[in-house]
Formats: sequence, structure tokens, C-alpha cells
Amino acid sequence: MATTLTSDKNLMDLLNHGVKDIYYAEKKIYKSLPKMIKAAKDPQLQQGLAQHREETLHQIERLEKVFESLSMRPKAEKCDAIDGIIDESAELLDLFGGTKTGDAAIIFSCQAIEHYEISRYGSMCAYARALGHDDVAQLFEETLAEEKNADKTLTGVAESTVNLAAEGDDMPQEDAAPTRPARAAAKETSGSSVKKSR
Repeated sequence: MATTLTSDKNLMDLLNHGVKDIYYAEKKIYKSLPKMIKAAKDPQLQQGLAQHREETLHQIERLEKVFESLSMRPKAEKCDAIDGIIDESAELLDLFGGTKTGDAAIIFSCQAIEHYEISRYGSMCAYARALGHDDVAQLFEETLAEEKNADKTLTGVAESTVNLAAEGDDMPQEDAAPTRPARAAAKETSGSSVKKSR
């Protein structure tokens, strides 16, 4: 059975909804970041999160320019998706906080947030272009570039230090898995005393 539309909705309506949605999301993210910054142990991760919080403040200001350009009053519309991601990040922090795996959990959560934002800003940029709002599209593109860079930074920190540190977390020292450089050295040394009989 076909669904009957009760009202006409167009791309401009979807863009307006998206702007209110991401405005709510950015404000929620801005408020949630200090807890993650405080919990992070890795200096690079702390610095990256602190820098992105400053960017988030500018992104909120940029969205207020978008509202003005679209002749809309700045208004946040509750976003269940970002609420869910942030609630999950708090749960992960409770589960893994206080260990080196906690930093990996923070990155895990932050990248979920970044990917949500990237998808939203990418779509809204395309809508704005299609509707002839090139000034609005430019503002979205600036934020989109920042979100992509933040995601790339998180990946770099994860791969360079955090994931390796978390690998041996909660293991007895003598049984901890050797780091990659240690593994390489072990391969080069035949008959090395690093090998243990089990």
C-alpha cells in the first residue's frame, strides 16, 4: 500500500533540518570533549582533542553564519544520533578509563563522532550547492575539511602510539606482547634468549 504524504517537503526543508540537527550536535560535542581530554593519557591525543574543541567552537559560530545567510533563527533540534554516540562514549570511558586502552576507547568514540559529522556536512554542502547557496556551501566545506583532518589526526595517534600501548595493557609484564621494534629485533637474532620454552 502506497504511503500518502501529508505535506510537501523539499530539499530546502531537509537542509534547514540538517542545520538545526548539526547545530545541536556541535554544541553537545563541545560540552563532552573536556571529559575526554581530562581522561586521555597520551599527550598527542590530549593536544589533538583540545585543538579540536577550539575548532568546534568556531564551527558553532560558522553555523550561526549559516542560519543568518538562510534567514533562519539559530535553533538546535535534538539529534538522537549524536546523543547515542556520546552516551556510548561515556559508557566506554567508564569501562576502559584508567588504562592505556582508555585512550584507544576515546579514539574509537571520537572517530564515530567525526564520521557522523563528515557525513552530515558532506550532504549539506551538496544540498547548498544544488540550491544555489554557494556561500553556505563554502562555510560547510571549511568545517568538513576540519572534521576530515581531525579524523586523520586521530588515526595517526592511534597507529603511532595508542594502539601499540593498548596491545599489552592489563597483561603481566613478563607475558606482555613485545612491541613491533622488539619483534623485528627478535627475528634478526637467531637463537635469541628472547624465545621462551612454554
